[in-house]
Amino acid sequence: MNPGPTLGDSIKNPQLRVETQVYVLVNDSNALDFGMLTKHGKKNGVHQALNIPNNTGKAIEYAGSTTDPRYNEAGSPLQVTWSVHPHVGRVNIATVGKWCKENIFNEDHAHGVRKLVTNPDLLSPIK
Repeated sequence: MNPGPTLGDSIKNPQLRVETQVYVLVNDSNALDFGMLTKHGKKNGVHQALNIPNNTGKAIEYAGSTTDPRYNEAGSPLQVTWSVHPHVGRVNIATVGKWCKENIFNEDHAHGVRKLVTNPDLLSPIK
């Protein structure tokens, strides 16, 4: 059985960048379409998401390195630069169901989510 492509030892530290956007699902036909948000392809010669909302604030960048406390070697042996948009986007829940019925990733159901942060010292005030 072929496990698929893997990163060889010679390229354990490629330049990886993750663009992150948080969404809340709403029952609103005027909200964003999940199918549109998941479109991807090449832009300026680089593979990326093509329809990241432009109204969720300027992304805050967290660069990972072995000397950076935000780098989590237990989570990944690779250094990753995260770009996180600070404002939540609203997505029409009906479009998520439609996307689950047919998508190139063969995703058909929800998966686990990250643990909810409840420590007040780690939370920002909601404005």
